[in-house]
Amino acid sequence: MRQSERIFPYLRGTGDGMKHDLGKTRMVEKYGEIREGAGTIAVRGVEYRLKQVLARWMMDVPEVWTLDGGDLGDDRYWIRFLDADDRYIVVFEFDGKFDILAEMRVDSMAWEGESFFTSRTR
Repeated sequence: MRQSERIFPYLRGTGDGMKHDLGKTRMVEKYGEIREGAGTIAVRGVEYRLKQVLARWMMDVPEVWTLDGGDLGDDRYWIRFLDADDRYIVVFEFDGKFDILAEMRVDSMAWEGESFFTSRTR
């Protein structure tokens, strides 16, 4: 089990009874549930682990936990990660040159619910 799954049980797919907000709904509609995406992303024919993608932006740090990613077509890709310091689930959309084209941030409370207040990282 990954560290992020121990600290944030919702990352294992347990979200029963947690309220949805508009940001979470939009994120799930566009990118799927957390962990439904891939663990690697093929950008212009080259396979990258999610940490390698974050390293392109110097974001491969302990406070940023990779979740999933994918291909949107037309040389556009996405990566989802948890910003553990700010407690946000973040998605970056980027192109084949790794230029960030869009960003979506949703408070992790949308997934955590009341467990936010008892988390060991708070």
